[in-house]
Amino acid sequence: MAAGTVEVEVVPTPEPGKKSMFADDAAPTASTVEDYKPPRGKVTELARRLGRHGFIIRNVGEFSVSVSAPEDLFERFFSTKIHEVKAPTPKDHPERTIRAPRKGTPFKIPPVDGFDSLIERAYIQHPPTFFADERPLPPFWNDKFRLRVPGDVAQIMRASAVHARGITGKGVRVAMPDTGHQQHPYFIAQNYHFLAVAAPDTVDVLTDPLGHGTGECANLYAVAPDIHFTGVKMNNPTLAVATAIELRPHVMTNSWGYHADLPGTSMPNFLKPLYLTLLDAVARGIIVCFSAGNGHYSFPANMPQVIAAGGVVVDQDLKYSATPYASGFQSTWFPGRNVPDVCGLCGVLPTADYIVLPVPILSGLNKEKGWGAFSGTSAASPMVAGVCALLKQADPTLTLPQIKSILMYTARDIIAGVCAQGFPATPGPDIATGYGLADADRALEAVGF
Repeated sequence: MAAGTVEVEVVPTPEPGKKSMFADDAAPTASTVEDYKPPRGKVTELARRLGRHGFIIRNVGEFSVSVSAPEDLFERFFSTKIHEVKAPTPKDHPERTIRAPRKGTPFKIPPVDGFDSLIERAYIQHPPTFFADERPLPPFWNDKFRLRVPGDVAQIMRASAVHARGITGKGVRVAMPDTGHQQHPYFIAQNYHFLAVAAPDTVDVLTDPLGHGTGECANLYAVAPDIHFTGVKMNNPTLAVATAIELRPHVMTNSWGYHADLPGTSMPNFLKPLYLTLLDAVARGIIVCFSAGNGHYSFPANMPQVIAAGGVVVDQDLKYSATPYASGFQSTWFPGRNVPDVCGLCGVLPTADYIVLPVPILSGLNKEKGWGAFSGTSAASPMVAGVCALLKQADPTLTLPQIKSILMYTARDIIAGVCAQGFPATPGPDIATGYGLADADRALEAVGF
């Protein structure tokens, strides 16, 4: 978020008989998410009044109003104070800070203009972590084994054989909220269907200062080269996901998340608008994939309703193992939920510079002439989403639970290595790799292709 500006989700008070997402007994699911939706007119009226008081209205959503505001306006309006606050980070990861009120800081809904009866809660939306390795110094090009797109990724994910049978993701719409998506010359040379849009709180749609979104979508294309891809440049994640939903994709892939599902915790309130928005996506039939994290106890990958993608590394001798760079954990928030479900490809510590990917030449991940080398479970989610797109082309009636089951029961079992949390890969399903490495060929055979 820009200095001096905050992105906020403002949630209207629930109607009588309706449920609050913040209630202690709230347990929304994709089948009950409608119970948490306020009347459309109420959300629109809230947006109108907020605009009258100086907030910039970015989106009138299903569950909340997305707004931008200078920090001083937010502080005056809600009688609070914004500070520099440490964000939770895994061990051995760089420290991150966010701008937000400290826990216990006074916060008040103003009584003016009826806001005290119209607003239930308002939360600053913190930027997520993008689950790729973001190094200040690039690797040497010839010092180690690395994968290339599209060929290496397509071969190891066993998508090449599926492409030969005419299943390439043709006609399937895939959306990807991320840092931005530049029309790289590599994409043009490959004749990929490429569209970039901006969420309402971002600008310069075809720029990607970091290079993360541009690079990671190449992993998606490697598995499903004929999809209709739309990259959504994001700032406020809730707004970016809402923007992606409006595009009516069949599949949505997300290479980011929050280090939040820690032992002894529950879901923080600022994440609940995003949670309900994702449940709404699932309720609409969208296949939602998330990266499991790089040592993170990650949300939203921990949601039982999404497909969580962990990491497997394959070396030059074609030996497969779990990687200690990728997350594998048991959710505290959702008892019985293990992350990941299945895996894509991911590098190893200390740098995870495993896959050579196209990036904007002036981006932070550029190594040389518009190419970088990086991975993490940021790479795994688009690969798994690519297999989902192949399945949707083969059988458009397949639902998220059906696709998730197909991916799990056709995955290649991984029996070596450990994940970032120290769980070993063992015969059969395990916490380190879920059901194993997603296998496009076996998945398509399972549905008759």
